[in-house]
Amino acid sequence: MITDCAPILKPFEYMTTELSGEKYPTLSLVIPLIRGLQHTVRNVRPETDAGILLKNSLVAIVARRLGSLEKDKIVSKSTLLDPKFKKTAFGLTDNADNAEKWLVAELTSIISFNNDAGDNNINNISEIPASSTSTGSSYSLWDHFDQKVTEVRSVICSNVFATLMMRQYLELPHLHRGKNSLDFWKQHKMTLPELYFNYNFN
Repeated sequence: MITDCAPILKPFEYMTTELSGEKYPTLSLVIPLIRGLQHTVRNVRPETDAGILLKNSLVAIVARRLGSLEKDKIVSKSTLLDPKFKKTAFGLTDNADNAEKWLVAELTSIISFNNDAGDNNINNISEIPASSTSTGSSYSLWDHFDQKVTEVRSVICSNVFATLMMRQYLELPHLHRGKNSLDFWKQHKMTLPELYFNYNFN
């Protein structure tokens, strides 16, 4: 019976070891390891009743207690920002797409903030000068509208830039699984600055 159950438990030991690493980020490993664990355990073929019961119980427990982590905002963003995994590690495309949307929204906020503070190289959209009235007064009935247009343009510009940056990142080749993701982001902190910032604070 022990011989029959050992192959079922071995993947859990391996997963525990992987997530106990101290010299590399581990949060981004959670989703791919869970998917790998599920796949491996499902493919074990126990021959005893005890082994079959153990396998079925563990498959159900993993799905119930760990399966939802792919929908977790922090965990999914961490996996997407790991150049070894990106969207490939996700079991469901919808979950990967949601993580991308969350990151694009955060990038948009960061870029918009940097625009307002003048801390990056993106050109701020010039404000539309207020038109003067026929009497030559300095105020205009169009000021409120012009300000709203400027704000909308700024948001759209930031969102487009964030979307393009995310696309640029996703189109880069996957990092080899044996490489350190931190080194990747250090190398790309100038070309993907807002994503680099997001990676370090997720």
